[in-house]
Amino acid sequence: MTKRPQNGFTLVEMVAALTVLALLAAIVGPLLSNGARAYNDSAAAIHTLSKLRVASERLVREIREIRNTGAYDILTSVASPNSALRFIKTDTETVTIDSVSPLLTLAYDSISAANPYTLCDELTNITFRYWQSDGTTPANNSMDVAFIEFELVLTHAGSNYAQRSRIALRNQP
Repeated sequence: MTKRPQNGFTLVEMVAALTVLALLAAIVGPLLSNGARAYNDSAAAIHTLSKLRVASERLVREIREIRNTGAYDILTSVASPNSALRFIKTDTETVTIDSVSPLLTLAYDSISAANPYTLCDELTNITFRYWQSDGTTPANNSMDVAFIEFELVLTHAGSNYAQRSRIALRNQP
């Protein structure tokens, strides 16, 4: 009788193969997990930065339209930094930009005074400052204002994202 070669694995070969596969899984698993976590963190940061950009651009567009009737129609105090701004636009619409953490809201008196629009929902802080035409001297009243500066800070997952914008007002006297 002749012996036929046997097909298949011995028990020792199978245990060795499973051990190698287990070691590969133990090494590659955390790498894949960390990669997925890094991707999710980056996507969340990009989303927060997108909110910051959209809110900042909208604020700039609205603030640039402050009406000037010899003095700018700014209805909030310009003497010190504050977290709200109320003004009248060139189309006579009264606009309120306000913050109730974590929301930054925008309200128009004729449309949504009772239900303001939410510009962003991860707000940590917003500060408005008012500058004279030289750009370095703080404004004392609405007649002195030439620039309005705001700093917007959003927070997501313990990280702060800030943006500062300075707006030159139109229709300067």
